Amino acid sequence: MSARIREQAKAACADVDRLRRALDGADIVPLMMSLVHLTGDPRWIEEAAPHIKGGWSFLADLPEALQQRIRQALVEALQALASGRAEPVTISDDLLTRMMHASVGVAVPAEYNAVFREEAGFDPRDYRSVPWRKPVSPERLADFRVLVIGAGFSGIGMAVALEQAGIPYTIIEKNEDVGGTWLENRYPGCGVDTPCHFYSYSFAPNPEWSSFFAKRDEILKYIVDCVERFDVRKSIRFGEEVIDARYDEAACVWRVRTRAGDGTERELAANVLVPCVGALNRPAIPAISGLADFAGPAFHTAQWRSDVELRGRRVAMIGTGASGMQTAPSIAGDVAQLTIFQRSPHWAIRHPLYHARVSDDVKWVIRHVPFYVSWFRFQLFWAASDGFHRTLQIDPSWSQPALSINAENHRMREELIGYITSQIGDRPDLLAKTVPPYPPFGKRMLRDNNWYEMLRRPNVELVTEKIAHIERDAIVAADGRRHPVDAIVLATGFQAARMLGPLEVYGRQGKRLRDWWGDDDPRAYLGITMPDYPNLFLIYGPNTNLAHGGSAIFHSECQIRYAMEGIRELLESGARSIECRRAPFERYNEKVDAALSKMVWSHPAMTNWYKNKHGRVVMNSPWRLVDYRNMTEHLDPSDYELSA
Repeated sequence: MSARIREQAKAACADVDRLRRALDGADIVPLMMSLVHLTGDPRWIEEAAPHIKGGWSFLADLPEALQQRIRQALVEALQALASGRAEPVTISDDLLTRMMHASVGVAVPAEYNAVFREEAGFDPRDYRSVPWRKPVSPERLADFRVLVIGAGFSGIGMAVALEQAGIPYTIIEKNEDVGGTWLENRYPGCGVDTPCHFYSYSFAPNPEWSSFFAKRDEILKYIVDCVERFDVRKSIRFGEEVIDARYDEAACVWRVRTRAGDGTERELAANVLVPCVGALNRPAIPAISGLADFAGPAFHTAQWRSDVELRGRRVAMIGTGASGMQTAPSIAGDVAQLTIFQRSPHWAIRHPLYHARVSDDVKWVIRHVPFYVSWFRFQLFWAASDGFHRTLQIDPSWSQPALSINAENHRMREELIGYITSQIGDRPDLLAKTVPPYPPFGKRMLRDNNWYEMLRRPNVELVTEKIAHIERDAIVAADGRRHPVDAIVLATGFQAARMLGPLEVYGRQGKRLRDWWGDDDPRAYLGITMPDYPNLFLIYGPNTNLAHGGSAIFHSECQIRYAMEGIRELLESGARSIECRRAPFERYNEKVDAALSKMVWSHPAMTNWYKNKHGRVVMNSPWRLVDYRNMTEHLDPSDYELSA
């Protein structure tokens, strides 16, 4: 690592004028953290700490004189490294904790040290790789095969881990290219709500993001670039869908049946099966009377019709969740009339960087200044996830449980209402329709994509009456009012709780997973493994969705590491099967349900896609990211039955 840092410093100092200009255009807090990281001198964070109020860049207000001193000191530190007059220092755990605290303006527990070191790659060892502990014969490896289902973020991440370990694998992908949900979703405005410098693989940072919250095309390009960079395309079979998977107990393999687009069926055998199919890829089409008889085009946002011209037409959009929040403002200026049908309002928060571009200076600094992007990523990690996890805990003694769940949650509610009022306060009709009657974070917190500004447009109407039925050329609301429309856009979400659907999985003794889970009650140990289903590892399984923030990719990397440890256990031990024991499975799910019962998504007033029809939260993880990382850091063999 020392050699890499020195080479980076040399490149940064090759043009000192360019270096100074870039530092002037970059965020001061990660610059300061880079300086401390390079020199080990903590006096900078002690002086700056009172001026840092959070992880987001706009929450730091360092005096200009202090900023200039930091930039000058960083130039000098880089020059010293580049010339060989200084050596990179090793940061102690104590100093790292102090640095984390200073970078986000609040005390960060020391338990985050390990998470940060592996996220940032500070140490020579790759903490998320799973090294061999003893030799495995080439013959054993040659006869072993892993079958991965899906070539989205999780499937590609799993493939990279297998590729680096030298374990044979095949990916089955139903689409004609990689990308998963980012290939399928192409509606106007489609993008990520997580800062993209965090919404990326830890092993493949991207210094070229053009926006802080990237749009669909750029995210898809990142996935494609990773596929080529890590040479996994050769192992992907496109245009095939897995129909069912049956565990062969005698052979200890999974028999997997696939179907190509032309109807051709094949059977594959694999020692290990890893479904990476996600939860947001099967559109939920509402059962509205008359929808099938509508004369014009009607389509889901995830099945966007690029051949349909909406410009100058009367368009109805049903649904106001994440895809609706992104789509509606993107088309409102082009259509003649946009009528939005809302079942319930969502909370939407303004973010100053949501539409901001990443400057050339910041890109330059990410490429050339050691540790800058690592500290920037940590700030995002904290600000966008664990930093506010406590605000989602229900306070049983709270005096206003119908509106909020604790004092901090109520303060956030008041801030959000204040923001909405600042946008449409002069329109009491809109204000009454847009302020949610439930606590913040009870449903997915959205980023305001100029939603409230759009609602003020003369050609936009927000309808909160239920839909009675649809006619050939109109939507009729429950109040009897007829809304003539030429096209209907369904922003109605996905069949998230019907996990793995329509894939059928049969475990020991032909046990059908759908019979156990039902349509909406999936459970797994750590969201990954289950008794009666040996050699099966789920990625993005039950109760692993991050509804409090954070990066789904972080979670998937935790699960991938855990699955790789299970595969290593099989190969090194010579066992033929590894199966989760029932006792740890049941204990874990009891803990999950108990934790979730105390969180906002279980609030009695809530209806959301996180819950099943019985009110159990089946999608979301109740844990902080650091908790889940620690739970999945190592597979405990005592939790499993290994069979020879």
